[in-house]
Amino acid sequence: MKKNIFIGAVITAAVSGAAVAGASNDQANEGHKEISAYQALQTAFTHVEGFVKEVELSFEGDENHYEVEIESSADEYEFHVDAASGEVVWQDSSTTSEEDDRDEADDSSLTEIENAASFEEYETISNQLSTENLTFFMGTDNSGNRVMFLLDENGEKRYKTIFVKYNSYLKIIDLDGGREVYYGKLK
Repeated sequence: MKKNIFIGAVITAAVSGAAVAGASNDQANEGHKEISAYQALQTAFTHVEGFVKEVELSFEGDENHYEVEIESSADEYEFHVDAASGEVVWQDSSTTSEEDDRDEADDSSLTEIENAASFEEYETISNQLSTENLTFFMGTDNSGNRVMFLLDENGEKRYKTIFVKYNSYLKIIDLDGGREVYYGKLK
């Protein structure tokens, strides 16, 4: 009988201790709440405006941070935003004109799309643009996104489309001047 009481007392003490430890951990972590990917993106937007290329949670050692990539008309930016504090811990930028030069020099790697109408974003693209004299070429098609270029009859890139597959957002960019033609979620 003594043994059962003692075990019961140990279990009660262990549960009570865990509750106290849990409460003190909650109090200790109260100032270190993790931020969401959306909050990390908003932090990056306080530094630069542009088009979001990627937001990814990265685990390195004991530290977690969001890698946020944003493309503006002139530069590409990468930010590392601490997942606990929400502060920018690292940032870098590169000129997109260098990438544009590589894209134009590497047009041979683009593949003409025979049946662009089979893609779910095609209807929205054709509603936004006069595609009659344009030819669709594939830039990228992976599990995350599809990037297409629309070339005119002279083989010049006129438009770039970026379709994000997981949330069905489409962006159409006029490459002559860099203006956004369309940005929205497909229905």
